[in-house]
Amino acid sequence: MRNLRIVLFLICPLTIIPCYSQDTLKNHKRFRVTPLPVIYYSPETRLGFGALVAANFETIKVPDSVTLSSYAQTYFLYTINKQYDWGTSTRIYSPKNKFIFSGKFNYTYFPEYYFGIATEHPLEKKDTISYDRLAADLRFYWKLKSRYFAGFAARFNNIQNVDSGVGCLSQDKPLGYTGYWIQGFAPTFLIETRDSFVYPRKGFYLEALYYVYPSWSGSSYGFQSVKLDVRKYYPVKWLSDIDALAFQFLANVNTGNVPFKDMADIGGSNTMRGYYTGYYRYKNLYAFQAEYRANIWKRVGFTVWAGAALTPEKWYTFFDHSVKPNAGIGLRLMLNQKDKLNVRVDQGFGKQGQNGFYLDIAEAY
Repeated sequence: MRNLRIVLFLICPLTIIPCYSQDTLKNHKRFRVTPLPVIYYSPETRLGFGALVAANFETIKVPDSVTLSSYAQTYFLYTINKQYDWGTSTRIYSPKNKFIFSGKFNYTYFPEYYFGIATEHPLEKKDTISYDRLAADLRFYWKLKSRYFAGFAARFNNIQNVDSGVGCLSQDKPLGYTGYWIQGFAPTFLIETRDSFVYPRKGFYLEALYYVYPSWSGSSYGFQSVKLDVRKYYPVKWLSDIDALAFQFLANVNTGNVPFKDMADIGGSNTMRGYYTGYYRYKNLYAFQAEYRANIWKRVGFTVWAGAALTPEKWYTFFDHSVKPNAGIGLRLMLNQKDKLNVRVDQGFGKQGQNGFYLDIAEAY
């Protein structure tokens, strides 16, 4: 869900609804659905409402100790300002994890702030822009050995109907400021040893992708992008038996003609919480974050985290610009005890007075 500054929200009912297929009549826990109606208000949207549905499911009839639970989520948001955001994401593990599919789709019309490109003084460039966006990100993995996978990815991004009036976006004229579309392809490599996708407590995760956006594909711009996501989890029992320490390192390195909405940006509900998405936008990004996740009473828990990001001009010139720190605290309400699926409510803080309030489903990473 988008990083909305929510001052009023209502989630109900916090219940699990079984799916009554022939298989689930035999084992109703094989498919678990959690609906989340949401009402919210923010200065940017005024009154808004929507719905989110999350599902955890198994691809095998008889659970084993190898096959991971699959996960899917879809949501729709609408405001009285006629803004809307629809998205869906899923991660499916076949029996014995021999094949993994990960997919995200998103269609958005959501006015937002623009803070300039490669600047250490974003507030001087603050502008309000709007656009329509249709995006898809598909990843296919086949098992090589044990928890090692290889495959390919495809990504599509279409930005159109861009409107910024006579503000800084029109003055700066970054690549893609009038709209663009790109499609890219990447070989991929994955190591997956996590014990859970929605609430990992132990294990290791590494995903590496090398995207090429070729001109022959019809893309508005040609460029290349390397993305690296490394995570490590340690189970601890400081306050409860399900506490965990989680660490993540992210790298987003780009070369070529990168349009502004596909540059490496900071912010959002997953990476560097506390910054408005795109408050800092550069060609390259390295980010590290660490989080302690604890359960304190029945279905109630909390998290605390801290992180920092570097935004170099080139991949090897790490300290071209200032370090961008962040920190925060969050509340967790467990909806599904079997999968430990949480509603998370986070408050993050960054530099230059940046802060953000987030309501989402499942952990940030």
